[in-house]
Amino acid sequence: MVVLGITGGIGSGKGLATEFFRSRGAAVVDADEVAREMTKPGTDLAARIAAEFGSEFVLDSGELDRRKLGASVFGNPEATARLNEITHPPIMAAIRRRLAEAAAEGQTPIACVVAPLLLEVGWGRGRGVDRVLLMVADDGERVRRVAERDGLKPEEVEERMERQMPVEEQRRRADWIVDTTGSRAVVLRQLEGVWGELIRL
Repeated sequence: MVVLGITGGIGSGKGLATEFFRSRGAAVVDADEVAREMTKPGTDLAARIAAEFGSEFVLDSGELDRRKLGASVFGNPEATARLNEITHPPIMAAIRRRLAEAAAEGQTPIACVVAPLLLEVGWGRGRGVDRVLLMVADDGERVRRVAERDGLKPEEVEERMERQMPVEEQRRRADWIVDTTGSRAVVLRQLEGVWGELIRL
């Protein structure tokens, strides 16, 4: 089974890539979905986060207040590092288990790991995944998308973009780069090309 890592900065079009590969029958493991499942009320990981950062980051429902926690650690390298130390190892282990399950089932020759921090955590080509697909878009388009999606001010989006791995560095580590600035049809044609190459692998 070939494992494709799908990554890119916020607003770059990872969701469209995920939709495309799922429609082709690929097994998809979304790191954000795994993280949400693993931090549900009552889970060990949620308890560890609350113990480390405080009960003020837990809603009355028992859910983690992700927006508040994210705002708290954002811009604080020490807090961000601590949160990553707590969350990344168990989440990455869960992703590996899901990939192993997909391989054991043998229902698809291709699996995808969708993760914004794929390259930051060291999951490049030959290290967790076999190939890397980078989704990109013009900065202005990314700002517009995220501002609309998350209800943020443009300057807030720009600040988040600045704290992610530079696109130039991501490009150097990617096997394929798909630009989503244009029309959906153009993007889908690019993804079809990637799919064809993956099948040949």
